[in-house]
Amino acid sequence: MQLSCHCGQVQLTLATPPDTLTSCNCSICSRYAALWGYFDPKEISLNERSDSATAGYSHGDKYLLFYHCKTCGCVTHTLTTDKVSEPRIALNFRMAPQALRENIQIRHFDGADTWQYLD
Repeated sequence: MQLSCHCGQVQLTLATPPDTLTSCNCSICSRYAALWGYFDPKEISLNERSDSATAGYSHGDKYLLFYHCKTCGCVTHTLTTDKVSEPRIALNFRMAPQALRENIQIRHFDGADTWQYLD
């Protein structure tokens, strides 16, 4: 299964889809309108067509780096920083074809206030 940004400069490959996707309402995720699928980084292959295809952005507590394609601007994934003991990657499933995500349950996470799932 492959996800990619609009221009194809950034491609992420995984063997199996996640059981659920997360829609978060925190200040940044709500702006990105992302649907996150979480994985161990070892489960994902990241292919960039150039060494500098992505740029990372971190804010607040600096636990996550949000990556976007420098050509088309699509937010493709996040990676945990060294501040987190167990590395994790989140793929933005808005980069996947609709048919790949339509059968995956979407859970709603209150990252703005309670840090709990709302469903």
